[in-house]
Amino acid sequence: MARSQTINSTIIWWIEKLLQTPVDDYRKFAVRHILAPYLINIIRLSSDEANDTIRSWFDRCHSLRRLDFNPSHMIRYNINTLKRGSYLPICLEKLKSECTYLYKVVISSQ
Repeated sequence: MARSQTINSTIIWWIEKLLQTPVDDYRKFAVRHILAPYLINIIRLSSDEANDTIRSWFDRCHSLRRLDFNPSHMIRYNINTLKRGSYLPICLEKLKSECTYLYKVVISSQ
């Protein structure tokens, strides 16, 4: 995977864990507030690499519960939004207050 070739040394452990963990809920939230900004603005992947990484995550999530939205559109929309105005992923503490489900997913068995 192209991600292993990145020269950026800023790795956020809990987001990396989320990328490895399929979830059955809050997937749109995860992409909008965590994954897309992390992959584009922290890891500095290209749009295509970020798209492939998120798409792979969505595919694993789909195996838990069917996606009820168009993943290609969702990914493209969020990546394009980041191009117009760069922002960072939410922090773990903010995740705890805004989305306890995802917070519990990433802190379990850390």
